[in-house]
Amino acid sequence: MRQFITIFFAALLFSACSKEKNNGGIPVPDPYANKLNEFSITPSMANATINTFDNSHLLFVDTRVSSKKKLFVFLPGTSGFPSVYSLVLKKAAALGYHAIGLMYPNSSDLYIASATSADNSMFGRCRQEIFDGTDMTTSVSIQPENSIKGRLLSLLQYLNRTYPTLGWGQFLLAGQIDWSKCIIAGHSQGGGHAIYISKKVLVSRAVSFASMDWNTNLNTSAAWIAEPGVTPASQLYSFISPRDQVFDYVKVERQLTELGITGSPVSIDTETIPYSNSHRLITTATPAIGILFPDHNITCLDNYVPKTSTGAALGSFENAWGYLIGN
Repeated sequence: MRQFITIFFAALLFSACSKEKNNGGIPVPDPYANKLNEFSITPSMANATINTFDNSHLLFVDTRVSSKKKLFVFLPGTSGFPSVYSLVLKKAAALGYHAIGLMYPNSSDLYIASATSADNSMFGRCRQEIFDGTDMTTSVSIQPENSIKGRLLSLLQYLNRTYPTLGWGQFLLAGQIDWSKCIIAGHSQGGGHAIYISKKVLVSRAVSFASMDWNTNLNTSAAWIAEPGVTPASQLYSFISPRDQVFDYVKVERQLTELGITGSPVSIDTETIPYSNSHRLITTATPAIGILFPDHNITCLDNYVPKTSTGAALGSFENAWGYLIGN
């Protein structure tokens, strides 16, 4: 009898504690439910060994829409930050993607070393080291944990620990990045990384915004352009302005052909989805501002994207982004 009483009171105590933890039996509201969730996280927060290129990653998850269960990763252009590409990231989130603007080592060293080199493999060797930290050249010096791959992995691990209910863990497989669930995109230097990465790992899709790797000394595409890729060319996309002030548009189109990217150039200004099923989109719209390479930046840089009177991106750009990302 004494044993029964002891067990009985222990059960009552456990029940009381459980109710206290559960707020008296009232469900605790999910703070991330039914809204656009935005996070700014420095690379050093996710990995304390990182102390350079430490501007914040920018992340969005929109829990008001059905999840695509895929990850959109966007890489800024040279010296750029994720915070100035918020519009395209929000578009990805609105479509149901987990969206990350990833900060990475994006100095101009890549182009200084490669653009006029007598060694046409230099572009690829620099991009490989920036991607995963493999020691390929003295022209850039990137450790594995500081690379694109290392930063994305540490960020996903951090997010999975810190925000477990938001589903970041689904993009990890056996403790590594599940690239097959990733749409990798980027602007300028970042766009080149996106296509390069698609050559090395199988991604769901790769999107280049205004990018090219051209060796002006040898007057040819970088050697890696012609290399076989793990991701099928049918999963590659491009968006650029023919008026681009940084990259020669004629050479860009030649390079897109060399990459095997589907279709001919189709203008988002005059055609609508599905753009004749082409994977090569262009625009000659007027940028929102006219300084510092406006037509190079028009495709995705916040300040340059043409907007409506309410400040939203023009519908033609919203539609193009949706098509490129994968709606």
